[in-house]
Amino acid sequence: MVKFLSSMRFAFWLLITIIIWFFMGVILAKSDTYYNDFKSMSNMLTIDWLENEAINISLVLIWFLGLCLIAFLLAINFIFCSWNNLLKISLNRKNIRAFLLLSLHFMFVIIMAFHLGAMIFGFKYSDIELMPGDSYSFENQYSVKLDSVHYTDDTSVLKLKFKEMRDHQTKDKFHYQDNYARISLYQNEELLEDGIMKMLMPFHYENIRISMIQFYLPKKGNFQTPGVKINIVKDLFAEAFFISYAIEIVLLLSFVIFTWRKR
Repeated sequence: MVKFLSSMRFAFWLLITIIIWFFMGVILAKSDTYYNDFKSMSNMLTIDWLENEAINISLVLIWFLGLCLIAFLLAINFIFCSWNNLLKISLNRKNIRAFLLLSLHFMFVIIMAFHLGAMIFGFKYSDIELMPGDSYSFENQYSVKLDSVHYTDDTSVLKLKFKEMRDHQTKDKFHYQDNYARISLYQNEELLEDGIMKMLMPFHYENIRISMIQFYLPKKGNFQTPGVKINIVKDLFAEAFFISYAIEIVLLLSFVIFTWRKR
């Protein structure tokens, strides 16, 4: 049994299965019936989404649980393969290539563990609409206030449908560096940090990241100054995650260098 779980044949069929499973997910996500379910999953911390979906057994929930099962089996294969095969090879050969290959597998497991941690710990709030002066409270202790908005481009574009608006926001027509919002982050009414937030330039405070999705104008009312739509995320593993990725890349490059053969 252990030999089968650590085999390349088992890994091959799992990879084929997960590719098919992802393809099925793409089809579901593009359908009008399940689009909002996938958007809801994307907009929330995964563990919170599961708690909400547990009372409603939907096709998207079944798809996600199936994906988790496949990922779990891949992790089992990965661990058994590393323990039974790569570790023995590394100890027997005692060379740098075998050690690097084992290290690559080990670091990949760590990266996947950080992925899992990001799905469970922290918090995530999405598509929050704020006009200048508005505040949004979250986690029973924090609040974010939109102090002001500086927008220099044509505001009529913001009234278009999302796809049309994105088509108009080209480099020539939308000036990312000139348009920004100033926000303040509070904890129990005490100011923690204030600063500027731009498109593609989030506001950071410790592990909390506030990202601007887009500028917007409410459909009702005659507003001259736009508001913003934001996402609020607390990711406890973001820094460690990117450091691990960097180490993985260095190990991969090192492995390529040490296994290179001149012809």
